[in-house]
Amino acid sequence: MKNLKFLFVGIALLGLYSCMDEDKILAIPPSGALVTITPDGTAVFDLNDVTGSIYSGELNDATLNVANYELTANVYYKSSNTQSSAVQVFSASTFPSRLEISAAEALGAMGLSSSDVVPGDLVEFRATITTDDGRVFSYQDLNGDAKGEALIGAYQWDVPFFCPFQDSAVNGSWSATLTWPSYFNESYHQGFPKTVTASSSGGVVVFNDMFGPGDDLTVTLDLDKSQTVSASTGSLDPAMAYLAAYTNPYLTQRSNTYFFSCTGSFEIALKQCVDQGCFGSGSDSVLTLTKL
Repeated sequence: MKNLKFLFVGIALLGLYSCMDEDKILAIPPSGALVTITPDGTAVFDLNDVTGSIYSGELNDATLNVANYELTANVYYKSSNTQSSAVQVFSASTFPSRLEISAAEALGAMGLSSSDVVPGDLVEFRATITTDDGRVFSYQDLNGDAKGEALIGAYQWDVPFFCPFQDSAVNGSWSATLTWPSYFNESYHQGFPKTVTASSSGGVVVFNDMFGPGDDLTVTLDLDKSQTVSASTGSLDPAMAYLAAYTNPYLTQRSNTYFFSCTGSFEIALKQCVDQGCFGSGSDSVLTLTKL
């Protein structure tokens, strides 16, 4: 009896399915579009060698439906938060396809040269993909973040302009200017602008007598990134002028910054501290150094 009941239920379901309109069955949507890239060249554009600094990688059609891949580039200017006009720098219609573009080629396509950019500016690469059925996808529709060595979506990525730190480019005389809050008008803030000498070994830079005789500024760098790891002085005055209880004042960096020996310029925000601790953001002293 139980088996007979299951038979009736099965017949009823079969009849229900047969009454369904075939046009109401949802079709499987077509796949999207994805081109992947495996980078194997430089991750930065070296301003000391714009011709030999090449971003490269292998492009592949991961969804097997790409008719055309178009890559544009523009410069992002960090100091002004603006962008240049975008131009096409590469296209491909068969895969795998090889992408190789130097800093000089990217800049030339935009009508620019290495003198138009500075370390910290970026080349922004952006892609548009057309599928073999005419659909168009862009980086605005599907974003791929081009970081690391794995297969990644080649929709958008940035390559910064850079110049490796060199000890030899630092040694010598520098002009130094300093701004600071008026309520920290200490003796070691005086005498700016001034000229100081610097020496560097293994990415440790010493600006001699920056804040007075024997009061040096020592900067330690991450050589792979030309980024400061630390920047600090020793103890400066025995006590701060406005409150003698605050003993052993010193200056130390507020945030990491880049040291570009190829341009001969360096700017860093220093925070004012004492043995009891550091003051708030209003205590920033901004030191600007230019190689002479």
